[in-house]
Amino acid sequence: MDRILHTFAPVILVTLALLGCASDGPSSPTPVERGSTLPSPPAPTLQPTSLPTATPDPCPPIRESAMPARPATFGNDYVLALQEYLNAGGDPATLAQVLQEWEALAPEGGLPLRQDLTGDGTPEIVITCINPQAETFPPEGLLAVITCRNGAYETLYTYAPEPFSNIALIGGQDLTGDGKNELVFAEVTCGAHTCWDTLHVGSWNGSDFQEQISGEAALPYPTFTLTKEAILARSVGMGSVGAGPQRVYTETWAWNGSVITRTATELGPARYRYHVFRDGDEAFHAGRYAEAFDAYLRVINDETLEPWAGFYSAPEERLWFTALARWRLLLLGMQLGNTPDAEAHYQRLQADFTPETPGYPVAQLARRFWDAYARLGMMPGACEEALAAPEAPVVLEFLNSFGYANPTYTAEELCPLMTP
Repeated sequence: MDRILHTFAPVILVTLALLGCASDGPSSPTPVERGSTLPSPPAPTLQPTSLPTATPDPCPPIRESAMPARPATFGNDYVLALQEYLNAGGDPATLAQVLQEWEALAPEGGLPLRQDLTGDGTPEIVITCINPQAETFPPEGLLAVITCRNGAYETLYTYAPEPFSNIALIGGQDLTGDGKNELVFAEVTCGAHTCWDTLHVGSWNGSDFQEQISGEAALPYPTFTLTKEAILARSVGMGSVGAGPQRVYTETWAWNGSVITRTATELGPARYRYHVFRDGDEAFHAGRYAEAFDAYLRVINDETLEPWAGFYSAPEERLWFTALARWRLLLLGMQLGNTPDAEAHYQRLQADFTPETPGYPVAQLARRFWDAYARLGMMPGACEEALAAPEAPVVLEFLNSFGYANPTYTAEELCPLMTP
């Protein structure tokens, strides 16, 4: 018996050791009571996965490239030469230098523009150029839009203006609120004395730049400014002496929901005595009597106002406008029922303007009005008698001697109290 125990002792010890290791493991699960909730297993941690991205075809890399020779023929050959230069590794930033070497850089807005005009995220290149061999003025011009597609540059759009016209590139801006920049440029034409810029705004529709301008958009010698919502066009007026004195004005062209149109015109400060008188007349006609009163007093008293002196000497013009401003102040007093003030201006007219004095016909016009009103007691009848006098055409001749850029006065405007 002892021999048997001695033989199996190692086996028993190994078995007991194994049973002891098993006792160190997890205990039996506790039964779950009815209605209790099992704990949720922890959510697995997700590792971010990078999505594959499309690899666009890059534009040709920039490398050292010789300046292209100027093509013999103006037009599409110029555009193709620039396109080939870019595809050979020419730097888009050097296009202005290329055009300058060709003597083809446009005089207005000639620097190329790089901006996304199609909404695809890739900037287009807009160039304008003129024909350096043209014998006309202005020389013929051309606009082209070049884009990069499928790894190469290609021409997207060209615009050739009418003969004897060139292009002034203004820029690109989202003016319609559709998220895409419009192409803004002007077509420049010149007459004997004045150059005019006709505004164009094009929106890319997938195949062409669609015109968005509505209305007459031609301005003489303008300066264009693009804002976030509008185009500001500031003009100094026409260059012809026959146009008469002019004042700077600024037009605002903006999107109205369907087209881009002129939404405002703002006149700059009046330099000439004539324009201050015009301001007074416009305020009088609109019923802004205090504004008219101030303007007429400024015509009389402001020494800084300039004469135009086109058909009358500067001293003669000053006297004429002093008489006309007194005449207007007389009528303004009558319109407001301030007879004493009206009479004071009437008496100044009669005292200051004798038959030898420039402006005397205005004093005579006032006398006929004053005498008729004393008899009739009605301002429309008094105006009718004044306008029938021989002095009326003489006064009109003076007022309408300030050039074709300014309004033409009618007889009825000499005495704006014709209606009761």
